[in-house]
Amino acid sequence: MLATYHSLLRDSEALPVLPAKDTAQLSLYLDISARWLSFSKDHLPLLTVLTCRPYHASEPGSNLWLRHIGAYLLLGIRNRVNQHTLQQGTAALLAYHRLKQQSVITKPRVMRIIKQLNHFGQHYWAAHLLPSGKSKQYQDCFDVAWLWHRYLSRAPLCNFNDILQKLVASIPGSGQHLLAELIEYPGVIHEGMAVQLAGQQSTVVSQLKDKVLVYTAAMQQFSWHEKTHLQCRQRQTITVIDWLNINSELQKQPEEGEVISLGDHRWALPQSYPTARPPASLQALLRALNDPDIAIQKIVSLVTAEPAFSRFLNDAASKDNRMQLSVSNVKQSILTYGLERVGHMLVQYALYQRLTQHWFPLLEWYSQLAQITILLSSEMAVASGKITPQYASLVTTVALSPLFTTASEKGKTTPARIDQRLFDIDSLLGTAGERDKNTTRQRLISLATAWEQDKGQARLIACCGKLPEEVPGLLRLPHCISGLSLIWAREWLFGHTACQHTQQFIQQTNKAFPALAGLKPTLLPKVAHLLSCPLP
Repeated sequence: MLATYHSLLRDSEALPVLPAKDTAQLSLYLDISARWLSFSKDHLPLLTVLTCRPYHASEPGSNLWLRHIGAYLLLGIRNRVNQHTLQQGTAALLAYHRLKQQSVITKPRVMRIIKQLNHFGQHYWAAHLLPSGKSKQYQDCFDVAWLWHRYLSRAPLCNFNDILQKLVASIPGSGQHLLAELIEYPGVIHEGMAVQLAGQQSTVVSQLKDKVLVYTAAMQQFSWHEKTHLQCRQRQTITVIDWLNINSELQKQPEEGEVISLGDHRWALPQSYPTARPPASLQALLRALNDPDIAIQKIVSLVTAEPAFSRFLNDAASKDNRMQLSVSNVKQSILTYGLERVGHMLVQYALYQRLTQHWFPLLEWYSQLAQITILLSSEMAVASGKITPQYASLVTTVALSPLFTTASEKGKTTPARIDQRLFDIDSLLGTAGERDKNTTRQRLISLATAWEQDKGQARLIACCGKLPEEVPGLLRLPHCISGLSLIWAREWLFGHTACQHTQQFIQQTNKAFPALAGLKPTLLPKVAHLLSCPLP
């Protein structure tokens, strides 16, 4: 751990000052940022000490840049910030502190750097090169980390608990949820804290959910204790160097006898779920639904075993039944929809949850776009009477998945303003080449196949971006519904205007299904509550 840490520290301090002379220097920043992120997850106790404690006792104001990066990574990891966004944010902090260390922060130089970063597609990095203004809403971990750094600059000896109290008092309600994650970890009693144990002054070295590893200097002994048995000594501050020395003592333990080791910190890392495949519980449920000898009680048992599924189905059934009565019985919820619709509903629900599990700057924009498009496609499916709203919603969710899975979208700070082919998701991603479009299409087909959708749906997904007359007749209706929903959603939410190709899509849809276009005035009020701007 120590060798890796010192190597990372040395390489960070040797980074070239921007603007870069070539793309290799920008890549070096991103590479070291990725190493910081990996190191933070592998050595979370050290990251906590870096964030919460001064580096040296004699110079508490030294290496504040390390505490700044530590605070940002700790906030980002605990709040499920997307890895690409965290990487660019860390690069922005490294770049800023390198400029500050060399005393070369001038407006012309900063503008050249921002222009260079935008030119190479590093939009989040460019937008966060300088400190955020005081008017921020603090809905981004990056802004909270800057406020944290300002407090540390004024009082380098300030401990974690005092800073947390100041942040809670300073940040508006919309950003309080970012701080809530820090209450569980690092928590009030965390790594590097001086505590009182049985009358002896001790230091917290590591922690589990309910226990802490404590080092008692007088006895030169490591031991595990319940958190409730410890008393905090707020006025006493251990430094990063002190904690590293204690950790070195832990590594020197004799081979014979009881060996004490650091706790497994993985409990403090929020779990990430792969989008490329459905959860095992859903796979078992889909197999039961596709079984020729369907056993309703088995399906009820499988749904009940997954609290998220049962809660989702009961909530949906409570809203959709004719009498608007509260439904708390899973079997009743299943019978409200039928087995096929239940399968589509649960797949769509689980997929959307996984697509939106990690924060990135455009998550709120894209989430609102997805919700509007899904609602529109569902309403049009009901009006058509030929496909179920659950099927249309699922198709639309899969079609919009590249917005949440494409790496380049994680660093953008504003949605693309491209008034071309509004029915094609590629135009929103900004992919112009045929090769990129084929890549997107293959990813969509792979996602649909992985989530155990039928061949017809995979063929439908393969038609994304095509005009209605280029699509086989059996697939044309869901294709038109999905495309028309995306067109209207982009017009209403982003203010995009229909180009010639978009007008052609609408005309061909009107020719094949005249009733769909007439729904536009009646659908706008149904999505009006989703059309507010999600950004401050």
